[in-house]
Amino acid sequence: MPVPPAGATQTADHIDAVEDTPLLHDSRDPAETDDAMRSNQQSGAAPSALELLGRNSCTGVTGWAAQIGLVLATVVLWRVLWVHPAGLFSYHPAMQSLAALGFLEGILLLQPIPSNAQQKRKGLQLHQAFQYASLVVIVGGAAVIIYNKAIHGAKHFTTWHAKSGLTLALIFLQITFGAAMVYTPLQNALFKSEARAKKVWKYHRLSGYLTLAFLTLTPMLALASDWVRNNSTAVERALIGTGLGVAALAAFARVQTSKLGLKRA
Repeated sequence: MPVPPAGATQTADHIDAVEDTPLLHDSRDPAETDDAMRSNQQSGAAPSALELLGRNSCTGVTGWAAQIGLVLATVVLWRVLWVHPAGLFSYHPAMQSLAALGFLEGILLLQPIPSNAQQKRKGLQLHQAFQYASLVVIVGGAAVIIYNKAIHGAKHFTTWHAKSGLTLALIFLQITFGAAMVYTPLQNALFKSEARAKKVWKYHRLSGYLTLAFLTLTPMLALASDWVRNNSTAVERALIGTGLGVAALAAFARVQTSKLGLKRA
């Protein structure tokens, strides 16, 4: 009996794999529609970062809506900061806006989750890169505002925007849990099997979307702050708020309810 080629065996293994793992080995998502990605799937080759970003983050009406919303909000905000420089304080909104953009991009590229092991591995790597880099930036932005208030003797957490800034704690817990599941034996130690781990992994996704809601709410509340109102027009504030809202709604519209343990109506 002739021996099947290695590529055929690998493809068969991908097809037969059961959707029992949280992210890396989930292989029963919808088929790829992009020709380049389909070619990579058949050959088992890992897609490039640009291929994966283009296929996932900028696909469909919701994908483009999210990208346009993010770009609109970020560009308008940075224009306000450029026209009205505020010294050290300016670094706070600048860094937080970049962090929010990075966090959301890290979510969008996994909607939908890539459909084979190679693409899934690349997707997870990019997701981690976006989330870890954004965590560093948002911590830096928080440190700037804390230091700025300290040197001016200003009180902390006096506005709803400042209080919602505690979302940083949720972000830290979210990333810590995800990193622990990927890089440590926690998955096997606590859950004993990948199937059980998958049931818990859905809560990582759920808490991620909850964190995204607060991550969007926080800069929206900042639009009502004295500095923003005194240094921007109503149109600029409306554009920033609309951009953020559209981006967040588009991301929520792309949620795969099956990955959250929910059934579609």
